[in-house]
Amino acid sequence: MPDTQFELTYGTETRTFSIPEDRLNGPLIQPRQVETLTGDPAGIIKEALAQPVGRPHLSKLSKDQNVGIVISDEFRAGLQHEILDALLDEVVAGLPRTITVLCATGTHKPEVYAKNAGAWASEATRRLRFNIKFEPHDSEKSAMADLGETSRATKVRINSKLLDCNLRIYGHESKHHYLNGYSCVDKQILPGLSWGKTVAQNHKWALDPDSAAGRNPWHSDPARQSNPFAEDMREARKISERFVLAPSGKAVVGDVTAFALDMVSGSGKIYWIQAGDPAQVSTEMVKVVDRLMAFEVKRSKYVIISPGGPPASQALYGTQNAFDLALKGAIKKGGQALVIAPLNGRPDLDPDVSGLAPDRRPKELFWDNLVRLLPKPLDEARKEIADNFELYLWKTDRMLRLINGDQIKLFIHSELPAEILRPGGLESIDDIQAWIDERVKRNDGLFTVIENGNKLCVTGSD
Repeated sequence: MPDTQFELTYGTETRTFSIPEDRLNGPLIQPRQVETLTGDPAGIIKEALAQPVGRPHLSKLSKDQNVGIVISDEFRAGLQHEILDALLDEVVAGLPRTITVLCATGTHKPEVYAKNAGAWASEATRRLRFNIKFEPHDSEKSAMADLGETSRATKVRINSKLLDCNLRIYGHESKHHYLNGYSCVDKQILPGLSWGKTVAQNHKWALDPDSAAGRNPWHSDPARQSNPFAEDMREARKISERFVLAPSGKAVVGDVTAFALDMVSGSGKIYWIQAGDPAQVSTEMVKVVDRLMAFEVKRSKYVIISPGGPPASQALYGTQNAFDLALKGAIKKGGQALVIAPLNGRPDLDPDVSGLAPDRRPKELFWDNLVRLLPKPLDEARKEIADNFELYLWKTDRMLRLINGDQIKLFIHSELPAEILRPGGLESIDDIQAWIDERVKRNDGLFTVIENGNKLCVTGSD
């Protein structure tokens, strides 16, 4: 029986290996190869803005308004610069009163993940000859406004600079999301522009099994709409759109218009884009993301998976997303997975943090607690997390459920030393082909191979 050759992403490089055809569970799972939209990204975005759904053109909406443009931070790869420039071109043409660009960093460090966006706003100020204010969100230090609570008792406390704006424009890029079901414009408010404790209250819902990939209230299938994490997030955004900031500095009910630009992109190319009413855009987005990146498989004993390139491949904290999005649905209970990701971190991080998490605090909460709780019974460990919940512990919970609950044995091909990985339940592997060959000889199960696992949603049946 001939072998099938594979080449998976390993950071900015690739790794190759082969598997006999009769040991495969099916073809390589990867984002579907579909045609991208024709033209350069700037032109494609401009064309989408010229044809909004459910909203007037931005040049009409922005006339004499205080405009807030919310863009994603640089924790995730994307076309943030192109999105911002296109939105600013349209808004300035409408002669607004003021423009504020807010970088939705959530709990990420603004000095790290908003460092380029400020320069983009300054460049646009010079190019468009319009004073554009820039607000890099800081979940602890930014001025906040209290807007009440969601029905799940999450305190809605968000960046008050947004409330100075009565036209709010969300510039976003979507894909499947391991907690929210789908990354959508709701995330631009929570966690994007929210207080740290607001984010923590919302993220505790990640401990609920229904807070999972492929589930979101924007989904057209009622059976896949229940997701407490996402429902709480959507409600927070809707609450925020009821309020403006009075001259006294107090949040009051006011007249707010929301406008969304969302797209699906990859490697600088755009597959789908739409602008206009956030509800219409988000509903259509879910259909498109499923069409491009949702897969149903029969679960197999062995899975080989790459999360894709950086930043997903730089630290286990980001690579873990692929475990929920793709690995969990593809693997049988008691199975074994080989993860291919360099985990080479950022050069500005301390060695004991780099490759495990994006910063020290996530490392201490996610990784250090995983090491500490892994030997404990699963129910006891999960109760301790729920009783003492803080940000990043949801990742610990999900790793524990995968390793101790589903009894998945995790192997990883990376640059991190084995002695660093082993206490967290991961075994280091140098030779990918030898790992495969050994299991082929066992003849006790099939292999599923997944590329770009951080962008997919894989569901499986036994």
